[in-house]
Amino acid sequence: MVSAPTTSWLELDPSERPALAIDEVEPRWRARPASQQELADVLRQAADQDLVAAPRGGGTQLSMGNPPSRLDLLVETSGLRRVVEYEPADLTITVEAGLPYAELQALLAEQGQVLALDPPVDPGATIGGLIATNASGPQRLAYGSARDLVIGPRVANAEGAITHAGGRVVKNVAGYDLSKLHIGALGTLGVLVELSFKLVPIPPAQALVVVQFGLLAQAQDLVRALLRSPLSPLALELLAPSAAMALGWPGEVSLAIRVGGAPAAVERQVRDLRHLGREHAGTTLDVQDADWAALRDLALRPEARDVLVRAAAPLAHSAALVDILDAGLTDYAPRVWAHAGNGIAYAAFAVGPGEDVEAFDNAVIACRNDVTKLGSNSSLVVERCPARLKRAQLDVWGEIGPSLVLMRSLKRQLDAKATINRGRYVGGI
Repeated sequence: MVSAPTTSWLELDPSERPALAIDEVEPRWRARPASQQELADVLRQAADQDLVAAPRGGGTQLSMGNPPSRLDLLVETSGLRRVVEYEPADLTITVEAGLPYAELQALLAEQGQVLALDPPVDPGATIGGLIATNASGPQRLAYGSARDLVIGPRVANAEGAITHAGGRVVKNVAGYDLSKLHIGALGTLGVLVELSFKLVPIPPAQALVVVQFGLLAQAQDLVRALLRSPLSPLALELLAPSAAMALGWPGEVSLAIRVGGAPAAVERQVRDLRHLGREHAGTTLDVQDADWAALRDLALRPEARDVLVRAAAPLAHSAALVDILDAGLTDYAPRVWAHAGNGIAYAAFAVGPGEDVEAFDNAVIACRNDVTKLGSNSSLVVERCPARLKRAQLDVWGEIGPSLVLMRSLKRQLDAKATINRGRYVGGI
């Protein structure tokens, strides 16, 4: 007999459950802890009663991962939204995981600072959810990903304890960095309750340069030249014609280059970039930096929200990734683009309610096979798709390889009863 042992733990009315389901798996219970320790206590109580729990922030990242093999209790982090400590002079901040990402960035902007994590996000996304899914955006070229920006998480585990790794200062490296285990782990090893970040000043001036080409190879040549040059772009986005057209640009292969810094330095970089583009047989478009937001948020466009595929390969193969996704998923009219300076590419598209599941699976698997031929660390993950497609034979994560043994071992050590997010992570962990 399951009981609700805390005031924050409530049984859901059956009519409420579908709206809170994760990939159509409905929870029976919902907990809204008001403190970090209360959240840890809820996880311990769930483990004691052999229940399976899943954390939920703003609910914007729940499409990532396989469907849960079981779900009893939804643990919401909305009660954890304090700014614990902010030191503008040190360029560091510590916040609770339930703080909305937009609120955090607005607070930092008042001091001329930013958390240099720029993923496309829906309203309501929490900082904990973004870190748990290792969300990132185009400017990871200049600033790195979440693994570079997080300097100390606090994590609640299924034993009711709160553990801490890293620190609130940037220079804090001693031994094995446990903090990175929880970034991108979907909360499967513990629920993030607090995070410390390093920050950067907002550049006083920013600009966007877009160069279009007749061939992908020409754009890739310019990427190579830029990465060897003294120029320091914030982002290099390589767009297939489909993505360029979605932004209202001519339907050509496009390289979007964002730069930032002092106004005079930005003006000089823009001139140099336009000159380099002409040297590589490109044509420069007349765009504004205001177009940057639409480019960053390509994955959120209404006509391409059903499915989001992410492929990764060694940096030299960015153009090949775009080509593979554009050709392999052509039946779905995808928007395809890449973080050309990081070797990561995306395809976003819509699928109808009567979509042939077998055809979808086959297309994704064929693309995955082509991507994995590009190098030992190449991969393809389905970050977002309807639950009906996940329930076929397709594993959204793909093959993980020998590291899966280590991952399973870590899961057993840190969550022995598989209380948190059972079945959603790689290999069904």
